[in-house]
Amino acid sequence: MTDHNGITVIFSTLVILLLLCSVIISVFVANRRHVNQEVKIARMEADYEKELRIAEHEVQERVMANVARELHDNLGQRLTVLKMHVERHKIIHKDIREEIEPITADIDTTISELRQISRSLNSDFLEKGGMITAMHDEIERIRKLNTYTIHWTAEEEPKLEKDQRVMMFRIFQETLNNILKHARGKNIYITLQGGSQFMLEVKDDGMGFDVATKMTTGNGAGLNNMIKRAAIANINGSIESEEGKGTICRFTQV
Repeated sequence: MTDHNGITVIFSTLVILLLLCSVIISVFVANRRHVNQEVKIARMEADYEKELRIAEHEVQERVMANVARELHDNLGQRLTVLKMHVERHKIIHKDIREEIEPITADIDTTISELRQISRSLNSDFLEKGGMITAMHDEIERIRKLNTYTIHWTAEEEPKLEKDQRVMMFRIFQETLNNILKHARGKNIYITLQGGSQFMLEVKDDGMGFDVATKMTTGNGAGLNNMIKRAAIANINGSIESEEGKGTICRFTQV
């Protein structure tokens, strides 16, 4: 009788242990599925955001290309016609030739600046002249504003894919634009490292800011988007800054 009771206890214990194991396994599997589902959803959201940004970038490039074409073909031609009229009046009215001579110079300057803007908006010139030439043109355009002294070095042409070149050039333009709008400094230092180890660094000696605060508020949306767009092109982006000590934006190939 005692042996029978002992067997019953052992059997009951085993059953309870099996039930506990079953419950533990069920909870583990359910949690694993939940985690996998969350990971899957996170990946889908990340892929969706990446596709969305790629599509946004492509649309922006098409819009800018159309604007560049309009500037070159429409406004450029109108300015050329205007210059022809001024030149004609200089021939007909020789007595006021000196007075209207500055108008011709202003038109020439406007046409030149218009061509530079048109080139910077159209990414096709990156394929023709390369990234160094494109950056040089952008730097020269900003130098004419006489607001910053620009120091820049470029070792060699970066070995980037076309989409990477376009994305990085647009980010470069945005970085310079942010400096012009917010930095309030005197110098901009630009370093481009080419070859197979791409690195672009843009530094200013402006007012700087607290990065953690900036990146977690609505005011830092532009900076966050810049980093995310770089990531789409497989480029690591980082921003270092300190109040009163300027800002460094650095981008390196993954």
